Amino acid sequence: MKRAALSQRFAFGLLGVMLLASGCQSNPSPKPAVLDNTGFMSLWATYTDCKVASDLSQASSDMKRLIAAVQFHDRNEGFVLPLLTIFEYQVTNPTSRFAVDVRAMTAACSLHTGQLALHQGRIELARDVFASVVTLHQDVSPYYVLQAKKFLTELDRGIDVSLKTP
Repeated sequence: MKRAALSQRFAFGLLGVMLLASGCQSNPSPKPAVLDNTGFMSLWATYTDCKVASDLSQASSDMKRLIAAVQFHDRNEGFVLPLLTIFEYQVTNPTSRFAVDVRAMTAACSLHTGQLALHQGRIELARDVFASVVTLHQDVSPYYVLQAKKFLTELDRGIDVSLKTP
């Protein structure tokens, strides 16, 4: 009799563990839209459209969309696991798994947009765009920041020269 009760407890315990394990696996964790493949391909299409754009408004629109994606990714990056406080320090956040750097794509698009604004005589817009590259990407994309600083320096020199000539 005792053996049957022990066997029955073991069976219920095993069933409980199986239900718990299957419950954890049956509900996939939600992924932000930016991180899925179609979202990324949409961003890639936006980036390529921006890089070949000759229309300033189209390039500006693409640039704003890429900036919004970077900001969305920055807000949603991280790993939230409900743990006791004493265990939280032992869990690290996973790294981003993008195949390319979306911040670099955004910086390159912004530089192109600034150059289009400059060629169309929209000096203040160009200055704002180049300054945004410096402020938004200073810790991630040094190449693009150096390019933006170069354009800002040339803008300052060009304006000084045009003001001094009669």
